Amino acid sequence: MQLLNDSVLEKKLGIKFRRRGLLKLALTHSSYSPPVREKSCRKSNETLEFLGDAVLELLTREYLLNKFPDANEGELSELKKMYTSTEILYKTGKKLGLGKFLLMDAGEERTGGRSRPSNIAGCLEAIIGALYLDRGLRYVAKFITDILFKKRIIKKRDYKSLLNQWMMRNRSKISYRVAREEGPPHRKKFYVNLYVNKKNVGQGSGATKKKAEQEAARVFLKKTTKLKMSNVK
Repeated sequence: MQLLNDSVLEKKLGIKFRRRGLLKLALTHSSYSPPVREKSCRKSNETLEFLGDAVLELLTREYLLNKFPDANEGELSELKKMYTSTEILYKTGKKLGLGKFLLMDAGEERTGGRSRPSNIAGCLEAIIGALYLDRGLRYVAKFITDILFKKRIIKKRDYKSLLNQWMMRNRSKISYRVAREEGPPHRKKFYVNLYVNKKNVGQGSGATKKKAEQEAARVFLKKTTKLKMSNVK
C-alpha cells in the first residue's frame, strides 16, 4: 500500500513537517522494502521510535510535575503509565488512524500488521521523534498535549501497589482477610477487611478476592491521602 497523501495525515494530526522525509521514515515499518527507483537504503522507523520514547517520557514527566506538584515519586510513576504505556499509545494511534498510513510489506499487512498494537504504538512514538527532529521540543510538546494530555484518560489504578508504597513510607504492616462471602458459586461477592498494624481500618467488596482487596485499599487511601486527580478513576 502506498503512502497516503502527506497533507491528509498532517491535517489529522494537527501538525506540519518541514522535512517530509522524516514523516515518511516515521511511517516505515521494518518489513518495508522501498522500490528500486527510490534509490534509498533500507531504513525503518525503529530509531525514530527510540528517540520518540525518550521525548515522550521527558515531556510527560514535566507535565505531571507541573500538574501534581504535591505528588510523590510513586504516585507520579503510576500516573506516567497513563500516557506512556503501549496500550495508551495504541489506542491514541488507532483513533488517529495511523494504521492505514503505515508502509509495510504485503506479508506483514496480511497478518494484521496495520492493526497490530505494537506497530501503531511504535509509529506514534516514531512520529514524536521525527517531529522533535523537524520542529523542536516545544512544537512536539504542543502535539503531545493535544493528543494525550488534553484527553480524559481513564485508567484503573493499582491501589494495592500504591498502598504498599504508603506502607513502606510509613513503616507499617498491612494484611487482608476475607470477612465473608455471599451469593451462589457463579455469582459470588467477597468482603475483605484491610488491617494496618493489626488494626481493622476498612472493608472492600468485589466479585473476586483480588477486586475486594483493591477496593479496600482504594477506600483506605482515599481517606488517608489528600491527593486528588480528576482524570484518575
